[in-house]
Amino acid sequence: MAKMTQSHGYIPPLSTRFINHAMALLKRRHNYPPNTKLDAITQLDGNLKIKEVRRIRREVRDTFPDCYINWIDKVNVPGMYGMYLLRKEEMQMDNGGVDGVEEMMLYHVTLTSSALNSLKSCLDWRRTQRSRYGRGVSFSDSIEYADYHANNSTSEGNRVIMMCSVLVAKTYEVNHKLNEGQNLIVPPGMVDTTVSRDGCVYVKYNDFEFYPLHLVYYGSNDSEDDDYENDDYEYDDNSYYYRVGDFHIYHQYY
Repeated sequence: MAKMTQSHGYIPPLSTRFINHAMALLKRRHNYPPNTKLDAITQLDGNLKIKEVRRIRREVRDTFPDCYINWIDKVNVPGMYGMYLLRKEEMQMDNGGVDGVEEMMLYHVTLTSSALNSLKSCLDWRRTQRSRYGRGVSFSDSIEYADYHANNSTSEGNRVIMMCSVLVAKTYEVNHKLNEGQNLIVPPGMVDTTVSRDGCVYVKYNDFEFYPLHLVYYGSNDSEDDDYENDDYEYDDNSYYYRVGDFHIYHQYY
């Protein structure tokens, strides 16, 4: 069994060499051009190609048709991504190799302030208050479901969809009708993920078994629709869409 990455509730101190290597892999994951320069300080990048924005928009609306996107950011936190990749390798060693761990695209909806804080402290399962399927960080394959069940006990109304790559190996099905999840702090045996009976909810209990690739800021169905369908750029993969203040700007990249 591989030695498990320690659980801190924050990104531990990491070497410059580790950060630089993780940054190179993160650039590849986000399909940045080879000459793109990133640093370990700038965590959010709103400069997305129109083609990428439309892909994300379609993905969001597949499970949340009434979602109107205001803004999308790429998440660039190389230290967190490096720890995620390290944890991925550990899980593969413990589960028979590459095929033993599935990398799933799942969604977590939270307040904007909580999402931004998580870039420093990770999504901390220690802060979980509701525990229908276990006292960890909950994800769903349905954004509409995640939005409906997001914590609404605060006056802050701005929410964000965290589009996360989540590592799943061994699962345990929780029957919420029996209140199994209420006191489930550690899943049984070698399980790393608890799931709902309908397969809609996934709960994680360990740091760095998920990484937020994009933050999607959104409004309700009475919001003004987004304008990512600008026909002038429909066939141009070298266009970027970004925002300065309240202005939406298209930029041609050569």
